[in-house]
Amino acid sequence: MIPTAVAVVGRGRVGHSLARALAASGITVTSLGRQRDAWPAAIRTADLVLVAVPDDAIAEVAAALAASEAVSPRQVVLHCAGSRDRGALVALEPTGAALGSFHPLQTFRDPAGDPALLRRAPVVVEGDARAIAAAHALADVLQVPSVHVVPSAGKIAYHAAAVTASNHLVVLAEMAARLAREAGLDVTAALFAPIMAETVRGLAEADPAAVLTGPVRRGDVGTVAAHLAVLDGGAREAYVALARGAVELAVREGLAPEAAQQLRDLLGGPA
Repeated sequence: MIPTAVAVVGRGRVGHSLARALAASGITVTSLGRQRDAWPAAIRTADLVLVAVPDDAIAEVAAALAASEAVSPRQVVLHCAGSRDRGALVALEPTGAALGSFHPLQTFRDPAGDPALLRRAPVVVEGDARAIAAAHALADVLQVPSVHVVPSAGKIAYHAAAVTASNHLVVLAEMAARLAREAGLDVTAALFAPIMAETVRGLAEADPAAVLTGPVRRGDVGTVAAHLAVLDGGAREAYVALARGAVELAVREGLAPEAAQQLRDLLGGPA
């Protein structure tokens, strides 16, 4: 059932984005911040409560909501953290409300929130059956591209995947920029934005193995060896770990067994 009234607890980037997107869709939205004396009245009238606060604050907010006695069995409470499952809302179990999580797989950089980002964000949901149904209805309202249900036990591993795809990509860009500066270029990570963007665009259209290009994909052992000769420390460790993965992707795309083994020997990977 599509919610008609939603209370959003939290006024950070995700909370603002959700509140603005829902309001634009004609949903009655109440945005709740630190003034907790205003919470009970707003919570009682809501069909759906979204808890969009920092991960470590979810349990404390859930306890405060339970203490307010404003949450009832007819309601659904979803938190928006990627790293926590419905257990973060355990304090609300005695209320009888359906509990779960609704995590937009997106990065939100604008402090004021950006509702347009939600329409480009797959959503990963988890929780009680009724909570998952409500999460699907919410996703329909937000017009997200896809919804994926993750088992509660898999939530933290899913979040590690999300962090790898987003946060660690930033680290790779800065590492590339540092290597370029060490090579004598006066550049920032922005230099690599076009090539990274084109690679990411490819991932939206094809399997990673088909998107892979470069010396490993070509079986160019000499170039990889030359790279290793000029790298040291953490940059070398990162390069080796990523290149090992690239070898296995290249094998899927037909890299010759002899070249693959030469690369594995060079990188110290499994035979």
